[in-house]
Amino acid sequence: MKAFLRSLCAAAVLGGSVLPVSAQIGSPSISSTSAVQNVFCEKNLKATVTRVSKTVLPSGYSDLKDVQLNSDFRYPSNDLPFSQAMAMNDPVTGQSVAVLDQNFIPGGSKVFSSWGRHGITIGGYWFFKTGGGFSSPIGTFIPFEADILWISDGSSFLVIKGCNGRFTVTKEVAEALRNYPAGKNGYVRFSTEGTGSAVLSEIGKDTVAAWKKVYANWAPEAPPRVESLGF
Repeated sequence: MKAFLRSLCAAAVLGGSVLPVSAQIGSPSISSTSAVQNVFCEKNLKATVTRVSKTVLPSGYSDLKDVQLNSDFRYPSNDLPFSQAMAMNDPVTGQSVAVLDQNFIPGGSKVFSSWGRHGITIGGYWFFKTGGGFSSPIGTFIPFEADILWISDGSSFLVIKGCNGRFTVTKEVAEALRNYPAGKNGYVRFSTEGTGSAVLSEIGKDTVAAWKKVYANWAPEAPPRVESLGF
């Protein structure tokens, strides 16, 4: 089971269902109530190839731990730091700043989230057990990706729409996370694709503290150089 959990986390970080955070396309300065371009959520997709410039580490983050994401899904990394702001270096998409968080039942369901400076990803799996008694119990893992995220912001809250587990960070989102009360665990709500329910999930207090580092002096990401090579 532990090997399975490590494999899931590493696969997610290496470009699976919940990462990379640096791959969000569009101008984060647009209001959270406005439409934001996202290449992962295009409707009526056609066969295309798009060239996107790799991201670079923002200034002021050279003191963070440098994490090289160079282990693929066959050999998951065992030392990914959780609840700690870090500089991630992806060999495909480039550099980014983020803090990883996980909320899980040992041997059961798990919520994995990555809080990047310009993108958030939330995914994981639900674990259901059936049978028992006169038959052997059967466990089933059902993966999920979040598509709507609720974040508390003082006396109000933000509703952020995304897809495939990915959400774009705007000025409002960065401020809400940076100003979240420190010293205690936080909470977010999210719904998954294909359901209308809103799941309440706890965020560790160390992750909440790391939000202040990740979103410090936040500014919109420079528009990426995108060149269409489609057909």
